[in-house]
Amino acid sequence: MEGFSLLSFLDAPCLVIDPEGRVVCVNPAFERRFGSVGASVLGVELASFFEGGGREILLQAVADVCANGVSTRFRMREENRGLLGLASPIEAPDAPADRVGVVILLIDEPALDVDLQALQREIHEPLDEAIFCLEQLIEQTVGRSNEALRVAVERGMAAVVRAQKWSGELEDALNGRSGRDAVDARLDPVGLIHAVGARVSDALEEAGLGFDLLVPVQLPPARGDGNVLEAALVRLLRLRVATAAPGSALMLAARTMGAEGHRALLVTVVDRPRNAGEEDGEGLEPRSLCEAVAAYGGQVHTARIPQAGRATCLRLPLA
Repeated sequence: MEGFSLLSFLDAPCLVIDPEGRVVCVNPAFERRFGSVGASVLGVELASFFEGGGREILLQAVADVCANGVSTRFRMREENRGLLGLASPIEAPDAPADRVGVVILLIDEPALDVDLQALQREIHEPLDEAIFCLEQLIEQTVGRSNEALRVAVERGMAAVVRAQKWSGELEDALNGRSGRDAVDARLDPVGLIHAVGARVSDALEEAGLGFDLLVPVQLPPARGDGNVLEAALVRLLRLRVATAAPGSALMLAARTMGAEGHRALLVTVVDRPRNAGEEDGEGLEPRSLCEAVAAYGGQVHTARIPQAGRATCLRLPLA
């Protein structure tokens, strides 16, 4: 272990991993930070040190270093604290490329201003309400003769959606989530559908509308941000409640579709519009919903179903 003696002088937690992903050395700073004793962790697999998303991020960083032979930076959270990390390959003379270990350096991310996080949430809430109001206006102006009014409403919607996107990016930055985390995000379809149904049940009851929730007990995870998609689906259902024919019913369903290797998650909202002219589905997909789905390679389409009404379908790739 003499070759690793310099690590003892580092104030930041540091550990060394062998090609099999086992710990071969930790420095005193790591022992103090994570409550581990060096002799007791030697030979332990790296995956045993951390939990949840932080473990996945760390293991992915190590895999990238082993595959590419270059250092990589990453961010993770452990016990509600942010960590900045650097994983680097250990160069050993005459050692095969696939037998080189990895040294990992971790430092605490600077503490975030709680007031700043609260301000971000306060900004996001009125933006969310503004989108809902503008989507109602768009719903009322579709197919109308006042083209200038429709264009003005759509421009306002685009501006608010951009502001909401920046608010979301600020939230990700404040909570230590990177752009890569967002791309790799996955959601639980069953939990998503039940959460949306619970949030709109009061509005449906107040409007005197029926509601059918069709979802199997289990579905494979899909690509997407569950929180963002939940908010967008709730807004869509609130819009459909506002324009639904009296005494009718809405349906929210989820299932998988497609052949093996090309399967996707299909989430469908079916309703019967108050005005028959709205059943063509032209332009009835809320912009916020389309952007939330498109960010993960999905699509949104609204179509007319004979004898049933209109169906807004979300197609998301499986994770």
